[in-house]
Amino acid sequence: MAWSRSLAFGTLALALAAIAAACSDDPPAAAGPTTKDAGGDGDVALCVDGKPTAAYPPGPHEVSVLGTVPAGLSFESADGPVTIESFFEPCAERSRLLIVRSSAAWCGPCLWQAANTKRFLEEPRFAGRLLLLDLLIADEDNVSAHLPALARWRAKVDAPSSKLALDPDHRFAPALLSREPLPDYVFIDTRTMKILSTLSDPDPLSLATRIEVELADLDGVPRPELVSPPVIDGHFTENQMDLIRGMRLDALELPPDPTNEYADLPAARAFGKVLFSDVGLSPSGTVSCATCHDPARELGDGVPQAVGVETGDRNSPAIALSAHSRWQFWDGRADTLWMQALGPFEDAKEFGGSRLFVVHQIAERYRTEYEAVFGAKYPLPDLESIPASGKPGDAAYDTLSAADKEKVTRVFVNVGKAIAAFERGMRVKPNALDRYASGDLGALTAVQKRSLQLFLRSGCAQCHWGPRLTNDAFHVIRFPTGRQDKQPDRGREDGLLKLAAAEFLASSKWSDAPSAAKPFLVDEPLMLGAFKTPTLRGIAGSAPYSHGGMLKTLLEVSEHYGKRGLEHADPSAIGTTEQWVPSFDTTVQHELPAFLEVLTGEVELP
Repeated sequence: MAWSRSLAFGTLALALAAIAAACSDDPPAAAGPTTKDAGGDGDVALCVDGKPTAAYPPGPHEVSVLGTVPAGLSFESADGPVTIESFFEPCAERSRLLIVRSSAAWCGPCLWQAANTKRFLEEPRFAGRLLLLDLLIADEDNVSAHLPALARWRAKVDAPSSKLALDPDHRFAPALLSREPLPDYVFIDTRTMKILSTLSDPDPLSLATRIEVELADLDGVPRPELVSPPVIDGHFTENQMDLIRGMRLDALELPPDPTNEYADLPAARAFGKVLFSDVGLSPSGTVSCATCHDPARELGDGVPQAVGVETGDRNSPAIALSAHSRWQFWDGRADTLWMQALGPFEDAKEFGGSRLFVVHQIAERYRTEYEAVFGAKYPLPDLESIPASGKPGDAAYDTLSAADKEKVTRVFVNVGKAIAAFERGMRVKPNALDRYASGDLGALTAVQKRSLQLFLRSGCAQCHWGPRLTNDAFHVIRFPTGRQDKQPDRGREDGLLKLAAAEFLASSKWSDAPSAAKPFLVDEPLMLGAFKTPTLRGIAGSAPYSHGGMLKTLLEVSEHYGKRGLEHADPSAIGTTEQWVPSFDTTVQHELPAFLEVLTGEVELP
């Protein structure tokens, strides 16, 4: 959290108390000491004899440093445009404080702030003095904010009378003076529309104190006494401790998968467990799912890039809790767990196989197990005339009749659904963080607590929050490529194109609930070089790190983030590091691994 001025902090409980009241119908400013006409002291008079002299303060306009006037911006909302001019009150008896709060739906601290707004609306000290404009920058996946995302965000903000609008370009960012984590607050004098100050992810008391100070300055009265915010266990503010409590593993609930009607069937899970470790499903007889996801290595493989029949281009991702993820693979090119399970079979570098080969193996070696799970609805077809191998694009498969393609592909899909059923039963054991988050304050050492405090202060919890310590969104942090041809990895941008062309989407005929498919946008420029935020569960034992597997230690990971990724000119990465990714110094870089080392993830298999 960063201050743009040297002010102590002070209670969101007191702070946002009257925001909704002020925002709902924009009531008149509360009665108080009458101030002189807006302007003066060298400024152009904005109100003369009680009448505005202009529709908006004259330029130059810019959202920049303190004291500048925001341009006449307009933001799209569900109720039509919201203009910055609509907050201009040059002839009000006294200034009100416009608070512009910028958030992203993928951001953990943003969710906390959104859910802790209404509780403060009863505080009378700020009644009639505050206006709140909530701006949404991006949706849950870090796609530029859009109206459906805004509707979902409205449900997260517990102040229904506040004004919500879209700001996908984050146009208030230049006022922050430096790169700061979300959410950010910009405070503006409604009589002059000048930016007064900014805050980044404030604790409750700090926000209230900032509001008190700004109102005191606007009213020309002494500032209130500054009070340091209370801390829990000597380290954590109220909002930080709430985020920590939200990281408890026992808060994790397995989401249903309506696209796989066998997802929670014990027989399917048992069948999938056998298939997961069967090297016989690869033509070489050397590769199984467990090759890259070894239970003895916390479902990793310990090498930079996955090695199947050839060396791949990316590090094997953690899969112990993948059933909870919205998207699969580093680039999100699969929208269900069963779709993900099918990909490696026909990948030239992984299994190097085909669906016809897999289906023949099932018929020859697993007929009884398959029929027990799927036979009632999808019995094994007669494969006598079906070639031994082949996939789409191969003549052996492409020349099959439509009916034969349908039958063999259905068996292939069911193999993926059985493996997904097994993976849904994977668990990780609790660690010291879980004990601490549950109230055992002795579960972490002083060094680990300090490291966790830095983790929260440095913006890491923007993306790494909740029981899995991930937001499942896609971000650009410019990690080095792991591609064998040394070209930069385009990540989610290519993943979206593959997703759009995919055969086994949740919306396809192979899904058991096509209507449950997640929407996605293919044309999203922010996704160039973006990769899915990995879970931190198990990170202590899952080196090497990043999508390319090029970082060997947790210290290297911390140093990479502290420098905001590789330099823009470095050809081994592509895309632009996001503006809300802060930099932090070498001291913090060396202290952060102490907390990350707490995050073990011993696997429990069903």
